[in-house]
Amino acid sequence: MSSGEMNPEERWHLGEEPREPSEERVVPPDASHAPTVSNLSRDRLTRPIFVVTAEHLGWCAIAVYAVMTRMMALGARPLDPSEARHALAALAHLGGHVSWTTILQGRIFAELGAGDATSRIVVAMCGLILVASGFAMRRCLGRAGALAFATMLALSPSVTYFSRTGSSAIASVAFMTIAIAIAESMRRRPSVIGAMGLGAAIGVWLSADPIGYSTAVAVIVALIFVGAYNALTIDHPRLRARVWWERRRAIVIVSATVAIVVWVLLTTASFTYPLFDAMRSDLSAAFVTPQIGSERGVHTFIPILGFYEFMILILAIAGASVIVAGRVGSGFAAWTLVWAIVSVALFLSIGGTHADAVVALVIPFAMLVAVAVEWMHQSARWDSIRYAIAAAALFTLYVQLLTSFAYPAPDTSEAPWNRHELLFWSEPATAIQIRKECARAENSVSVGGASAMVPADAPAVQWYLRDFARADSAASANVVATIGEVTSGAIAGNPSAAQFGFEEWWNPDFQRLTFFGAFRYWLTMRAWSDVEIRDLEIDISRLREH
Repeated sequence: MSSGEMNPEERWHLGEEPREPSEERVVPPDASHAPTVSNLSRDRLTRPIFVVTAEHLGWCAIAVYAVMTRMMALGARPLDPSEARHALAALAHLGGHVSWTTILQGRIFAELGAGDATSRIVVAMCGLILVASGFAMRRCLGRAGALAFATMLALSPSVTYFSRTGSSAIASVAFMTIAIAIAESMRRRPSVIGAMGLGAAIGVWLSADPIGYSTAVAVIVALIFVGAYNALTIDHPRLRARVWWERRRAIVIVSATVAIVVWVLLTTASFTYPLFDAMRSDLSAAFVTPQIGSERGVHTFIPILGFYEFMILILAIAGASVIVAGRVGSGFAAWTLVWAIVSVALFLSIGGTHADAVVALVIPFAMLVAVAVEWMHQSARWDSIRYAIAAAALFTLYVQLLTSFAYPAPDTSEAPWNRHELLFWSEPATAIQIRKECARAENSVSVGGASAMVPADAPAVQWYLRDFARADSAASANVVATIGEVTSGAIAGNPSAAQFGFEEWWNPDFQRLTFFGAFRYWLTMRAWSDVEIRDLEIDISRLREH
């Protein structure tokens, strides 16, 4: 039989034959296995959006702490003479040579009213900007280094104290740090927008306070030293400089132009004051003769750094050692070390003699701390090192609480053997008694139509009696304030019915300082030598009421 005649039943079959469809009953699925409906509300609220890291928590903690220590109870201490002068100028909208902080303060007075707290808002905000500048320096300092830099500034007793006292030096160094951060970022990614921001920051930095000129000199001299060293150690320095200029010429011109324009506008208060007169006044305040500068610098800055900024000082020395030993090869770190050395030499010789100038030394020291902490954080010994740093931070926190909150202002009624003094009070500081006595004068005489005669060298008294009209003579005044003699030692601050100590300052005698006295002062802020107190007498005459 041929293949074509094969029996159909003997053929190969692949699989089963298709069957006829049968009528089968479909069984519904069990209700227990039915798909559940998702909870959309729960899904939306439990959806992960942002991962919180240890760095994020660190920056949040620093931000909260900085806001609390800068803004809380700003009006707790009375205005010092320098603060009162700026506040009176801002309140009266006086022209002349005033900084942009004073002009901005006048706008705040117009919106929020005049008071001790509102007179310090501008500087307190600049203090927050100074701490926040650490975040802008993460690329050049590293993540751990930037956190350390911001932490040092947030914990610094000096930076905290002057951020709460209306010192315009804080505004100057804040924008100096911003300018350094922008310049470092421009070195990596140059842009015209960044150049304009750098120029604006430089202009604001130089016009905020005379200390801006001193810090600018220190920054420029440090750059010159580092540039000279690079010129001696690299190949073809002239060719490199020429190439750099060809590539960066437009950016340099834009930055310089914006900086000059902003500086001139702010220094002259929009051309309402002569530029050369303003420069002469600022330069005379920024630089002094070497004899005066060295004497004031040694007796003012070194004690503040030793008693208050010991943590920054110790870690800055560690950072300098790391850089010198070659453990850190960053050019920015090397420049920071040179900048710190130049700043110390400048402010201990011809720099500003006011106590708030110490913040200009704290900034480069804090950057050296950042270098040290960044290097330590990358080592295997960090787990043990961090406990020592935390202990030093607790001691610094203790000093910060004493200087800014426990004893923020002098109390002339304290016993001579129990006077609490701060090293910041090398110049007259207003005593807490001034508010009570000026309030007594206001309550005794109807302010409406009343007048007061206050000496020109008592700006704090003028501030607290600002609601009175100014009288030309004592005979026509309802309230007459008379400055008494300056006393020191055990007889200083003896209260009487009409006379009280309203200003106090302390220039400690370090020859009388012993180890026990230094330790006791660090724990209690109790002075080891005599203080000087200036008395004030307020005469109230109801017969002169109009």
